[in-house]
Amino acid sequence: MRDRIEEQGGRIDVFDTIVRSGVPLLFRPLDGLLGVFINEPMPGVLVTTKRSLSIQRFTGAHELGHFTLGHDPSLDDESILRRMPYRAAPDDKQQEFEADAFATEFMLPPWLFATHFVRQGWTAAAMADPITTYQLSLRVGASYEATCRSLMRHGVEAIDRRTLDNLLRVQPKQIKQTLLGDYEPPDWWRDVWLLTEKDEGTIIEGSRSDLFVLKLTEHSGSGYVWTFDELDDAGFAVVRDEREGPVGNSVGGHTTRSITACSESAQEGWLTLAERRPWIPDGMPLTEFCVHYDLNGPEVEGLSQAERRLLLEAA
Repeated sequence: MRDRIEEQGGRIDVFDTIVRSGVPLLFRPLDGLLGVFINEPMPGVLVTTKRSLSIQRFTGAHELGHFTLGHDPSLDDESILRRMPYRAAPDDKQQEFEADAFATEFMLPPWLFATHFVRQGWTAAAMADPITTYQLSLRVGASYEATCRSLMRHGVEAIDRRTLDNLLRVQPKQIKQTLLGDYEPPDWWRDVWLLTEKDEGTIIEGSRSDLFVLKLTEHSGSGYVWTFDELDDAGFAVVRDEREGPVGNSVGGHTTRSITACSESAQEGWLTLAERRPWIPDGMPLTEFCVHYDLNGPEVEGLSQAERRLLLEAA
């Protein structure tokens, strides 16, 4: 898993790990619970379908912690999102705090942060910017708050107590509004990805309602422009198209093409965009931008997508 992430980006595959551990995993519309762990007559995990993908993932990692640590059965509610792992726990909550700590370390190891730092060219100081930390949270598959707290816990030097408090005062909705400008989505629950040339060749793992802001350098002064027919072919709708720049004051300076796109359906595939001269549509592109996207989240009722893939491979 680590080799794949370091090469292609992405996140820890929580559900695949549960399935490969031999633990049955089912998703159900649980009432009042986020997850369930049972160990008799055999281990098993239930995760709710009523919450976002990041919460499903943390819940799954928490239940995996119960299994890995040999815990008693557990009915887990919203409190798993509010507890602070690593603090002293009362005796009757000890196994819950242990499962929280396991989930956090499993989903957000230091090497995962380092991998995305290197790919994006982010420095430790950049994490003081809420937009950057929010983008990191999307790439590691955790909530914004969990990502902020993990950065401080892992000793990222720019994230001290005061900086953490400043980050947590900023609500994700504010960050999304900044990224989307004058475009207002149907709701603010959906995530907003900012994709640049640094994301070339990476895998984007999100949810079917996510929004994408693509900011790509465009050599319009030389007659090259990005075409986005491929977005339409892949089932994405362009909801905003702007140019920013040019960079510098010279004639023919580069601009930044900013495209906002959305998709309302679960889908997976490769998206390749090309920068071409419009009057030579079949000519060699100056630049290409390619990402692999998996927008099947959140998980729906039944087997996990990870288990379905394994069953197809074995067929």
